[in-house]
This record gives sequence, C-alpha cells and structure tokens, in this order.
Amino acid sequence: MIFEKILRNVGFTNINKLKEMKVNGAKMYGLYLGIKQEGFVAIEKANDEIFNMERLAVHPDSRHRGYGGYLIDFVVEYAKQNGGKKVSIGIINENERLKNWYRKYGFEETGSKKFEHMSFTVCFMEKVLL
Repeated sequence: MIFEKILRNVGFTNINKLKEMKVNGAKMYGLYLGIKQEGFVAIEKANDEIFNMERLAVHPDSRHRGYGGYLIDFVVEYAKQNGGKKVSIGIINENERLKNWYRKYGFEETGSKKFEHMSFTVCFMEKVLL
C-alpha cells in the first residue's frame, strides 16, 4: 500500500503512533493524484493560536514536484480558517537542506532541543500567519 511506503520514509512513524495521534485529535490528510496517494500530513491544534504540522511526507518517487509545498499551503490555510496565528514544526536540526526548504515557505527557527531518547537534536520552526 502506498501509504505504508510513505510512512517508512517519515522517521519514527508507525500505524500505532498515527492511531494515537488521531485519538488525541489530530486531523490527517492524504494528497492524491487520481487514486494514487502521493503525500500525507497531519495537523494538531496545540492551543488556540498554534497548529502543529506533523508527519509531512511525499512519496520518494514523487518528490521535487511541488507536492510538499502544496501540503504546507494546505496546512497554513487550514490553520487560518480555524483561527490559528502560527504553524509550528519540529525537524532534525542537523538537516540543513530541510531547514532551508522550510525557510523558503516562511518558517523561522525558534529554538532547538536535545531529547534523551533521540539520536539527534530537534529544531523547532514556526510560520507566522498573516
């Protein structure tokens, strides 16, 4: 199933974690071209002003076609329509290419943190909604 291929390419994700996210109120969306799923993103409301963008993924065979940007735009519009003032993400701090990609979409670094159970530092980024 294409969904499972996408999940294999998003670090630390499995179906049980997605089920837990859903139980906790996350909204999950797939990006489809016809019947083929090309991408995925989850949205969690952190508080009245901040929405967390989670698990954004595009199938490896479909990258560099703008689908990731489309998913970001979707999350931003969703947050705006639901009263959000910011969209927040957490990514691998050492991945400068990914950081620069998010910067291109208006995200700015707000901090970083090393968690004991992770082998990398998490970089937190936010996009202020206008």
